[in-house]
Amino acid sequence: MEYRTEFLESVVRTPSAVSFRFQKPAGLDFTAGQYMEVDLGDGLSHPLSLSNCPEETRFIEFTKRMSESSFSKRLESLVKGDTITVEGPFGEFCFADSFKTTVMIAGGIGITPFNSMLNSLEKKKEHKGKVILLYGNLDKEDIAFRQELDNLKLADFHIVHVLSEPKGVEGAHQGFITADIISQEVPDISNADCMVSGPPVMVEALKEALSSLGVTSDQMHFDVFLGY
Repeated sequence: MEYRTEFLESVVRTPSAVSFRFQKPAGLDFTAGQYMEVDLGDGLSHPLSLSNCPEETRFIEFTKRMSESSFSKRLESLVKGDTITVEGPFGEFCFADSFKTTVMIAGGIGITPFNSMLNSLEKKKEHKGKVILLYGNLDKEDIAFRQELDNLKLADFHIVHVLSEPKGVEGAHQGFITADIISQEVPDISNADCMVSGPPVMVEALKEALSSLGVTSDQMHFDVFLGY
């Protein structure tokens, strides 16, 4: 479905990531983890994951790492009341509720579908399984949705930060998310459902890392974020 929607506001998440909120179109339903095609006009159209949860009735939100691209610049130029077109929702990178452990692995702005899923789980208050989020970034200033994630009220939720510069984040690992870090934080990883969201290089590396830990292809789910 295609919808026309009105820009409401932007929210700065990190020095390089910004959330853009639009009026939630009448009749739009989506599942946490899905994305939409965002058309700003003049051929500037790209898929963006919804970063807020379906239970939010006032607006839909897309969060993007900003760049010097024409698409980013057009987004930044929006003022309240401007209208754009969104199409969808699309995608099957969605939470499969079960009593098993779910491991979410996010790199940078790959956190957006997970933020939607986790907020949805919190609002529904129905999930009984364990959820572990491994979240990779450069440093503490680069952690999008940090306060929101720290304040989540989920019964069995644990977040692990992996940072190139871990200073200022208690318990954070240094470097990149590796098989060693995963096995330390999730000893029963071979029995877990694993969801990975991030840039292509990271996703490919984690496919190999998870395979080396005994995770089968049926247990892996991926969402690849391209830069634009």
